[in-house]
Amino acid sequence: MFPIAISAFRWIGWLAYLTGALLIVTNTVADFGPGGEGIFIGQRGAIGEQPVWLLCLYVHVASGVVCLIASLPQLSRMVLRGFPKLHRWSGRIYAATMLILVCPSGMYLALHAKGGVLGKAGFLLLGAATFHTTLRGVTSMIGGSRDLAAHRGWMTRSFAFAASAITFRILHLVFFQLGLAEETNYVTSLWLSVLGNAAVAELVLRRRSRSSAISSPIPSVS
Repeated sequence: MFPIAISAFRWIGWLAYLTGALLIVTNTVADFGPGGEGIFIGQRGAIGEQPVWLLCLYVHVASGVVCLIASLPQLSRMVLRGFPKLHRWSGRIYAATMLILVCPSGMYLALHAKGGVLGKAGFLLLGAATFHTTLRGVTSMIGGSRDLAAHRGWMTRSFAFAASAITFRILHLVFFQLGLAEETNYVTSLWLSVLGNAAVAELVLRRRSRSSAISSPIPSVS
């Protein structure tokens, strides 16, 4: 029963991520696409009129959508086993887009984020953590000393931080329904999503490590 529960939980998590990613893509197109409502920019006041900020915003939004889509094949063992080339290429797209576009633009936007010092610090931490874990995931597979276990570990952490965009929106909506003040809601949702996703990633990696240790054969003593 326990393996079945784990499998069901994995499928639920995958579907939740897929649903959240699709919702973000839909809302992004509705707000930033041609003829979009432009609500987010309108709420930013004077900063929303600065060319550098606008450029970083559009780069961050567009590249973030690419990363969310590219990460989906990475979460499927079926794709990994049956379509390894798709896994590799989607991973390369994810990593390159994250390192070159998403994180740099996001860290600039973080300097002007809502929520005061805590809001800015939260997004800066998220950007730095995502960049670091993604870079470590890439470098662990470069050269002759490829470390598949390290690669999986670092990319799991990277995906967890990327998924905080989904967790943040879910928590923000929940706290809004509970009547939490907007500024408190914003900062609380941000930090809970970043730290909570990081904790979940570590729990997943720890469980995976224990499972590998149990399944590994015990060396004979001569």
